[in-house]
Amino acid sequence: MNDARSSAHVLVIGGGFSGVAAAVALRARGYAVTLLERHAVLGGRARSDARDDGSVDTGAQLIASSFTRAAHLLARAPLEPTTARDVFVRDGKRLPIQFGSVSSMLRFGGLGAAEKLRLGTTLLPLLARHASVLHADGGEGLASVDHMSARAFVETAVSARAADVLVEPPLNAFYGARGAETSLAFFLTLGRYGADADVLASRDGWSAALATAAAGVHVECNAQPDVIQITASGVAARDGNGREWYGDALIIATSASSAQMLLRHVIEESHPLMAWLASVVTRPTWTVTLTLENEIRADTFGVLADPTEASMVSACALPGGRWRDAPHADNIVLAWPTPTAVDRLAGQPAAAIVGAMMPEIERLVPETRGKVERARLFRFDEGTPLAAPGFVAHRAAGREHAESLTIPVALAGDYLTMPLVEGAVVSGEQAAARIVRQLARA
Repeated sequence: MNDARSSAHVLVIGGGFSGVAAAVALRARGYAVTLLERHAVLGGRARSDARDDGSVDTGAQLIASSFTRAAHLLARAPLEPTTARDVFVRDGKRLPIQFGSVSSMLRFGGLGAAEKLRLGTTLLPLLARHASVLHADGGEGLASVDHMSARAFVETAVSARAADVLVEPPLNAFYGARGAETSLAFFLTLGRYGADADVLASRDGWSAALATAAAGVHVECNAQPDVIQITASGVAARDGNGREWYGDALIIATSASSAQMLLRHVIEESHPLMAWLASVVTRPTWTVTLTLENEIRADTFGVLADPTEASMVSACALPGGRWRDAPHADNIVLAWPTPTAVDRLAGQPAAAIVGAMMPEIERLVPETRGKVERARLFRFDEGTPLAAPGFVAHRAAGREHAESLTIPVALAGDYLTMPLVEGAVVSGEQAAARIVRQLARA
């Protein structure tokens, strides 16, 4: 081909943040792009669910303003700064806290003066010392903080109570992970991005925001290719209904397990990438969405449970508490399970899961008691990638295996970087750059 930009067509499978980022990056360079998403809306693990008067985000709720690549991707979407006030619930007391904010940590009433002093002389200097390498791409320079768990470090350096407050709630609720199974490198990266940054949300939901970002990209939802082939002219993708899509190149922006399933048709099972994809550890999760008979005028967004008191519910959220025109009335309450609940209840019917979680939801948000009009369970069975100690080297090996592919196929997803929205966006942009290089050589 004489002009790759004017004639090349790239397929992208997966419409989460990584797939949309890849598609938008390619479209910006002049390529035709078809984005295939298996759900009815874009978003992946951050997708929104339609409701009568708008939408509700069933996965990710907020992004940090320090997520510069994600913010750039969504530049045309109406993102709004939020207050995102959170409380930590211990012994029935609601203690205000803003996770990631250094000043909030030092003001937090759930830690003693001695613990705050140790926090200021251990964790904060460590965060400052590594700030230049704490990036969502999960690159070099993190080996020295990737050999131990976040829980072990904070428990040793500060106290077990500090680990219960600083480590477990955000990891349990939003990343489906325990502190003891999470690398200190990942925990510090969270701190780097959250350190006194503003938080942003989309009032219309992440699915709508990503659809706005993908303007100019041909998007087909309810499309789930399960077979890909390399053809004489490029690549083909087919689904179980016989639909086919053709392109000069392909980006697989799915979970690691789905990528492995698709790649088995085009590379040998003995390729090291296949074993690496199988080694990516994830934990499925879900979101319980409750619609109440009455509205709650919320002045708080996140309600996080003391992990020593929680067995089923790690956190609840009141979506109406996000906005700066708060107190904003809303009748939606969201709840996320603890890792223990996921391990125990995965595979159970939705009614059993909701029933097991309701007592702790009512304890965290008393306004739900006797007022639930409808409950829905949104499953994310593909799972959230876990960032266990040693994951930085593991991800580097995976990226190297992916780069070794000689076919016009690239991988994208936060399982290749840091399991963050920003990591997903970076991964998508990196996959797009790889396809551009391949097409240029072709």
